[in-house]
Amino acid sequence: MPGTRDPAAGWLRALRRGGAGLALALVLTPAPTFAEAGASALRAASAKKGAKRPERQVQGARPTVQKQQAEAARAARSRRLQMQIPERLRVALQHQIDQRIAENVAASAALRDEAIELLRALVDGAPRGSADLPEALMRLGELEWERAREVFLAEFREWERSPAEDREAPPTPDYSTARGRFQRVLKEHKSYRDYDLALYVDGVLAQEEGQAEQALRRFNLILSWFPKSRFVPDAHMVRAEYEFTKPAPDYARALAEYEKVLSFQGTELRDLALFKSAWTLWRLGRQDEAAKRFLTVFKDTAEADRRSSARRAEIDELQREALRNLVTVFAEDERNTAEDMHRFLVDAGGERFAGRIVLALAETFYDQAHYERGIEAYRLLLKLEPTHPRAYRHALRIAQGHSTIESWEALEQDYRQAIATYAPPSPVNPAGAATKEKQPSPQGAAPQASAWHAAQSAATRQGAVAAIEKQLRQDAIGLHAKAQADESRSEFEGAKRLYAVYLDRFGEDAAAYEMHFNAGEIDFYHLEDARGAAKNYLAAVRLKPQGALSRDALFNALTALEVARADEFDAAQAAGRPPEETPTDKQLTEAMELYVATYPEDAAVPDLLFRQGKLYYDYGVFDPAVRQWGLLLEKYPRSAEAKGAGELILDSFNRSKDYENIEVWARRLKTAPAFSASAEQKKLDELIVGAVFKQGEQLAAAGAHGRSAQAYLRAAREFPGESRAAQAAVNAEVEAKRADDLATLAAAATLLAEKFGDRKEVPEGLWIAATTYQEIGSFAEAAGYHEQIAARFRRSKYHKDAAFNAVLLRAAVGDEPGAIRAGEAFQRAYPRDALTPEVTFLMGKAYERAEKWREADQLYARYARNAPNPNRRIEAWVRLALVRRDDPAGRTRALDQAIKLHKSYQQKLDDDGRYFSAQARYLSGTRWLEEFEAVTIEGDVRQLQQRLRKKSQLLKKAADEFLAASKMGVAEWTTASLYQIGHTYESFAKALLEAAPPPELSESDAEAYRQSIDEFVIPIEERSIEAYESGWLKAVELGIFNEWTAKMRGALGRLSSELYPPLEEVGFQVRSASTSPLPPLIVGLRREADGRSSPYLMPSSGRGDEAERDTPQDGVQREENQRTDTGGGDPQRKRSRGEGAQQEGTRRVAAGGEVRR
Repeated sequence: MPGTRDPAAGWLRALRRGGAGLALALVLTPAPTFAEAGASALRAASAKKGAKRPERQVQGARPTVQKQQAEAARAARSRRLQMQIPERLRVALQHQIDQRIAENVAASAALRDEAIELLRALVDGAPRGSADLPEALMRLGELEWERAREVFLAEFREWERSPAEDREAPPTPDYSTARGRFQRVLKEHKSYRDYDLALYVDGVLAQEEGQAEQALRRFNLILSWFPKSRFVPDAHMVRAEYEFTKPAPDYARALAEYEKVLSFQGTELRDLALFKSAWTLWRLGRQDEAAKRFLTVFKDTAEADRRSSARRAEIDELQREALRNLVTVFAEDERNTAEDMHRFLVDAGGERFAGRIVLALAETFYDQAHYERGIEAYRLLLKLEPTHPRAYRHALRIAQGHSTIESWEALEQDYRQAIATYAPPSPVNPAGAATKEKQPSPQGAAPQASAWHAAQSAATRQGAVAAIEKQLRQDAIGLHAKAQADESRSEFEGAKRLYAVYLDRFGEDAAAYEMHFNAGEIDFYHLEDARGAAKNYLAAVRLKPQGALSRDALFNALTALEVARADEFDAAQAAGRPPEETPTDKQLTEAMELYVATYPEDAAVPDLLFRQGKLYYDYGVFDPAVRQWGLLLEKYPRSAEAKGAGELILDSFNRSKDYENIEVWARRLKTAPAFSASAEQKKLDELIVGAVFKQGEQLAAAGAHGRSAQAYLRAAREFPGESRAAQAAVNAEVEAKRADDLATLAAAATLLAEKFGDRKEVPEGLWIAATTYQEIGSFAEAAGYHEQIAARFRRSKYHKDAAFNAVLLRAAVGDEPGAIRAGEAFQRAYPRDALTPEVTFLMGKAYERAEKWREADQLYARYARNAPNPNRRIEAWVRLALVRRDDPAGRTRALDQAIKLHKSYQQKLDDDGRYFSAQARYLSGTRWLEEFEAVTIEGDVRQLQQRLRKKSQLLKKAADEFLAASKMGVAEWTTASLYQIGHTYESFAKALLEAAPPPELSESDAEAYRQSIDEFVIPIEERSIEAYESGWLKAVELGIFNEWTAKMRGALGRLSSELYPPLEEVGFQVRSASTSPLPPLIVGLRREADGRSSPYLMPSSGRGDEAERDTPQDGVQREENQRTDTGGGDPQRKRSRGEGAQQEGTRRVAAGGEVRR
């Protein structure tokens, strides 16, 4: 209607909240590619919400007093004959006619018409003076009157059926034909024996036609001409009625005529005359007399002979009229109440009629529209006759009164009381009454149901239940219809309460389906009670899932539940509570699933699902939102809402930071028709990768680095074409490294190398893999990754470091060919770089290990001449001396250069410089030992002195070099040198002692020879002991305990047992601090069988750190052996001496700081 408020509009606006401004702000994607589509879907959904299901217009009329009166009037009209001929006369006439026409007129119109034709022929053919003619005319008139009467009744019924606004004046009877027959008798047959009967019948018909004057004249003639006629009482009755009903009634004359009728004893009109006389008295203002005469009529008719059915009907009618008029007398005075009537009856001796009379009074009050007085009378009646079988009807009449005066709260209480008193207990509700708290009973209400039930038959009780159910249902529906017409909230509230009363008691009846639906309609469209609407709609659907109203019920229930849920969300927000699932969510889910299951083809289902999901989405409760949208995508994948639903599912998980489910749903959506376009597929791929990134971040933050790595690797493998796939692989490496998962790290690095070409992330990933393997000592694997960077990514920031590390690590693992190739590649790439000399040096070491002496010689020589670092130059000269295996002079020159550099830079050398300087001295000593060993003791005895002198001189030179090495503070070479000094002297002395005298000597000369040797040996042995003792004491001073010191202590015990008894005798076991094998004793220049230097490992002096020294077969490389140095300084300080050869190189590995991710 124009200007009508739409009560659902507010709800629909609430459902649209947040729709227009929604954007799918997925932080995972580089651009909000899903936001526009999601927002458009929401705008479309919001637009659809305006097209709500129209409210159902209820059809029904309330059972008001007026409606009941109208129904009673219609019933009465069908029985009304409007003929005033006394029954006895009518029976006599009917009997005569029946005798004449026998069976031909047995209530059949056809036979009656035939009889009329016969009689007409008889009348028309009879001579005027025929004796039978008056009788035939009387019979013919009777039949024609009956036919005219039927025509009148048919016309009247047709008039009643026409719309009130189209009706004209009501039809009137037309008895002119029949009256013509009677009037002919009166005119032509004055001597007819039943002439007074003809006057009587014509007067009655005139009365029915409304011709009161004509009727009066006919009855006056009876009084004048036939004073003894049996119709004299009737004539007086007609005259009384004429005076009573004429426009200016003369009640006094009417009373006189009624009294004359009463004077005839035995007349059947006595009761009527008595009644009318009472009425006349009342009109004359003589109320007391009138009331007593009415009561007399009532008593007389109650005690009258009722053996004849006709008589019984007349008496009953008269009694009703008497009763009606009796109560009218009381009702006319507004001061009179039902209690006043009751007191009158008690005083007049009519108390036994109180029930009927009070009932009549109540009905009279209703007829007069005095409904409050009528309600009072009905309540009195229930008080007087509480167990009367019709008591429930009186209770319903009270309800009709309240319905008529539109007292809705009282009406509700009427029905609650009627149910509680007259309805048997419900199978569902054993109390048999409303489930709500009972309201106080109004004053005068009926007692408890048990008292009434105990007095009634089962049929009466069933009738009461049926009547209450019917009237309550009609009242509820009628009030609902009236509320719709009036647009009255109070009427809607009243109707809702009546529906509630009905459903409390009759919730299992067939009509409950419609009652629930109607109650839901009121809540939904007019009272804005979302929960109540949903409850009633769903109750209706449960009763009849396939009912005609069920689809609209479910649809509106869903909308109502959405509003109820929105209210809950708003309340939670106002209270500062976080949104959470509630029982309303279960109802929503139940309703939606029921709707989808029952009406899967309904075009509105996708919109409903989308709308529900949107409600939860707006309030941040994402799980039920996803359930609704997931159902939409499952059941309606090609609907217009499917794409928006999918996008909002993803955004829901994004808002709740559930990236694992984003990945799961993005994969599902790749198979959805709404996302089949290539552009959508690309977006989903990007989203999956982005989700995996976020999963990786979350897992990493939670410490689940292994799972994080797997997530990143999965994204890179599945979507190598996506822009961030390469970075995903890099992240997989970083997380795998944190999880110590080398397999995943290697898989990610391999994927990068094989699938991502020259992407910038590839060298970064290879660098991570290389440095990770490098850190755990897997140098070969690390070198491989460095080599890939060096070979493929010339412009990478990691290129130079990787190229250098490849050389360094290949050298470290003994992969000489690999080190050489890597070195050559570095030199080509960086011929003049500051690191190039270092690479040259490393290549020299590789050639050395590969026993390519010439190539190693060239590189060491180049490096030794050009290297800026004196420490490295000394090492290079030492190594150069070692590779010059077949060039003693060249070896000597190299050692001399090393010793020279030491002298020049000894104050500036670091540990490595001092180490190799000490080794140079040590090797120089071994050079003199070689010459010492070349001088033999055996030979010409005449030259023995010369040979011994030379040998002593060479021994001194060797000892000087060893002593110089020991003074450099390098623990390894100190102990080795001191031991070599003592051991060389001891060996010299032993060789002298064991040398056989020359064979040409005589026995005495041989003895002299031996004595000379003994004398010569003594100082040598002393020098040996001094050297051992000096070395032992030095070792004790430095805290060095290794195999060298053990050998020195053993030698002392052997050479000077008194001063140095064997350690075993005092229970002391010599221990070595080394964790690695020690080199063998040097009995000359230490060589293996193939001529290579023997490896050894010695601690350095003056350092408290643990050092790794590599002394491979060349006696120089220290990376591969490790020992503990406890000499000098803080023993807690540790250091890897194995880094001696790669120390400079590995500094490049860490040059870039932490591993980049």
